[in-house]
Amino acid sequence: MKVLMLGLGQAGSKIADLFLADDRKSHVPHTFEAIAINTATSDLMGLQHIPQEDRILLGETIVKGHGVGADNRKAAEIAEEESEIILNRVSKFDTSNIDAFIVVGGLGGGTGSGTISVVCKQLKKIYDEPIYAIGILPAETEGDIYTLNAARSLKALLPNCDATILVDNGAFLRSGESVREAYERINTEVVKRIGVLCRAGEARSRKDVGEMVVDAAEVINTMKAGGICSIGYASEIIEREGFFTSLFRRRQYQIGKASRIISVTKRAVKGRLLLPCEYRTAHKALIVIAGPPDQLDRNGISKAREWLENNISGTEVRGGDYPLPKSSYVGCVVLLAGISNAPRVKAMLERAKMVQQKVTEGPHKEKDLQFLLGDIENLQL
Repeated sequence: MKVLMLGLGQAGSKIADLFLADDRKSHVPHTFEAIAINTATSDLMGLQHIPQEDRILLGETIVKGHGVGADNRKAAEIAEEESEIILNRVSKFDTSNIDAFIVVGGLGGGTGSGTISVVCKQLKKIYDEPIYAIGILPAETEGDIYTLNAARSLKALLPNCDATILVDNGAFLRSGESVREAYERINTEVVKRIGVLCRAGEARSRKDVGEMVVDAAEVINTMKAGGICSIGYASEIIEREGFFTSLFRRRQYQIGKASRIISVTKRAVKGRLLLPCEYRTAHKALIVIAGPPDQLDRNGISKAREWLENNISGTEVRGGDYPLPKSSYVGCVVLLAGISNAPRVKAMLERAKMVQQKVTEGPHKEKDLQFLLGDIENLQL
């Protein structure tokens, strides 16, 4: 699956940069191209893999390259006014070979939060290919303004893209760890999961082609469920048997391969999703089992799909294998699309509503206080 990724703001640009680095060391043909977009010069300069000509500084005459702080409304205005700059850069790529666009940004900050819906909207006006978004939700500890920004950004984003993959920073934090300390690990998780989905149908030679191929059409058809999506991942190390294994042991080994696939699938769905959610409310799903070819048991994959079909609200579950000859693990990536129940998102929206009310009522409270002070007798100084 060929993807043009647009990284917005500090978080989005770093993730896009990491996607490009991961893609270039992959054994399959290149899958990703990337553009970085920001209002802060320093953030663009800190990238390592996106070419200089594919880094766009917005709002130079307005914010002088210093960013917009946490003002996502200002970022949205800048993106609207300078959208032609972005579209011109996109047109420099061979978009005829692109299967999808992915726009990624942090929803809690300023630039990414404000520009992500604008960029998606502008791309949809011109291109027929699906426009997907990856939105990074702030952790609950990151403060009220980031929560309010994320809620406003998500509301604007959902109707302007074909599907939105949400990532909850807080779900990956270890005890006592700050979000800043966890950035690299969280970004790596995002790149690993989405990278497997996009590369699964790409192959350098026949030996790398799976028996049950997952190609771009499978991913796109799953994402047609739209709305909010999440991605799960789990893996298990392979314990190789000795050469002189008895026939009985060989039979047990075959059974073990199928059981392992079902086990990693269940852990991918029930375990650490990019967005913790009620997986049973997903409308569509896709499973990719990756690992050495001799471990990709067809019966195990079919059973894993059957289990998921029986446990989501929809009936469409696609799936297949992704041979990785040199891998010592069997892993499973599960895409859940069209999720209707995500407690983390509900809690964020409820908190944002309270924050917005507090901001709105702030001036009235200040007047009330001044009014009360007016009734207090002055000190005789």
